[in-house]
Amino acid sequence: MSCVGEYFAKYRGAGAAGTPIPAWSHTAWSFIGSFIGIAVIGLLQTYYFGPHHFHLMVPAYGAMATLLFSAIKAPVAQPYNTIVGNTLGGIVTVCVTLVLQFFSMDDWVWLGGALTVSLTIVVQELMNAVHPPGAATGLIFSIMVPWHKSHVLLALFPLVPALLGACVLVITALLVNNLAASRNYPLWWSPIKMARTDEKKLLPVDEEGTSSSEEPNCAEAYLHKLSGTDTEPSPRPPLSDTPFSWLGAFICMALIGLLDTYVLGPVAHMKLLIPAFGAMSVIVFSNCKAPLAQPINVVLGNTIGGIVGVLVMELLKFFSLAHMMWLCAALCVSLTIAVQERTNTVHPPGGATALLYALVPDGGLKFIISPALLGAVIFVIVGVIMNNLSPARRYPQRWFFDDAPAQVTE
Repeated sequence: MSCVGEYFAKYRGAGAAGTPIPAWSHTAWSFIGSFIGIAVIGLLQTYYFGPHHFHLMVPAYGAMATLLFSAIKAPVAQPYNTIVGNTLGGIVTVCVTLVLQFFSMDDWVWLGGALTVSLTIVVQELMNAVHPPGAATGLIFSIMVPWHKSHVLLALFPLVPALLGACVLVITALLVNNLAASRNYPLWWSPIKMARTDEKKLLPVDEEGTSSSEEPNCAEAYLHKLSGTDTEPSPRPPLSDTPFSWLGAFICMALIGLLDTYVLGPVAHMKLLIPAFGAMSVIVFSNCKAPLAQPINVVLGNTIGGIVGVLVMELLKFFSLAHMMWLCAALCVSLTIAVQERTNTVHPPGGATALLYALVPDGGLKFIISPALLGAVIFVIVGVIMNNLSPARRYPQRWFFDDAPAQVTE
């Protein structure tokens, strides 16, 4: 088969099997954890950071909550990736903004967004700290051009919200996830493999010199979970693949930004460029083999975020509760995660899409069409075209819920 034929053959997908729908108990804990985490950030924003003119609550935390409370076994959800990866997004966006300001181009939103997201992916891969919400955090600052004029926001953005918000959600995840008997968080603390002490030596020894086999009590078992598990840290992405991650993310984000600036915005009066697509870029172009990155998850998962965001806000307006930002944000994100789990379409950017509508409830049903649905479809199309240029990649792994061939039983 020719190179062209092999390239287009990848479009059929790898025929991968689907993932099972999680248990209802898992969904209950995902809802509780994400609600508490987003509510804490919302309350901090309302009663402390807001009055001091800082922005702690940003849409990226909808995606982060999805990872930390629903996809807790994913490498990108571990504390190192979360804290370092999100902070890197804040640092990269400040650097990109300063360079564009030097050339009087910081109002070129499409270019700033594309550079911020694609370079964040590069730095995250080099640091082995890939974390999708980090690119969403960076994209927020690129989009909010008025923020560029504030030297205080420019200097502190890597700390607030990037670093502090990630720390708040990680601490919440540690406290809440480990309350469930079926959950262990984190899997590891450091991406560097650490030699673990033989646990047998840690067992209490009686007077005769034999080790006791008593089961640890609930408090000891809970605290032991905080130390992590024996799971191997994920290896750093190969350097040969990083250029493909950068190129795919840059082209897709530039396309989204140009369509938003010159087509959908002025012609259809619809929004297309939103922070969630920073996280979607990392998932589709840097982690394209993950179940979260498959087309059915991307399109349905993000659209669910739009639908839940609109419905929740309309319901809260009916009950005159829409002014309680922390409640709106927590409900939009946690309900999005619950619906995604029950439909087997977990996709972290969907949480960011729902959170954006909670913070800026504008557009109504049009918001579901664009950016929620249309943006996700564009990402899948560009993802198929760009990812398959790499000899080491095949995207998608599956188009639908389960593409594995059915086994014929005799």
